[in-house]
Amino acid sequence: MSEVTATIERNGAVLPIVTPGISRGKSGLTQGATFTTQVIQGQAIYVFCASLIHLAEGNSVSDSDAPIDARGGVYLNANRGRQVSVRLLDGEDPATVWIHEVR
Repeated sequence: MSEVTATIERNGAVLPIVTPGISRGKSGLTQGATFTTQVIQGQAIYVFCASLIHLAEGNSVSDSDAPIDARGGVYLNANRGRQVSVRLLDGEDPATVWIHEVR
């Protein structure tokens, strides 16, 4: 069985992902609605959503923020003490987004 990993920094040490961590939020997204997580306490998060989303650090997200394809689930580095916000890309169907810390 292969190990899933994330990096602490772009050229830095590998952060092994051993188990799912605490949920930082789950929400049904509709067009124009924004979801903001609880404060992230770890260094990496797992995001899953059946539709394409915009994702940004902080308590706001706009159409100009990075689009993410989390339909297969994605692992992302996170900044401890910050929140993450998501919204659907224009034209995407309503979907539920899950965001968990990983450790």
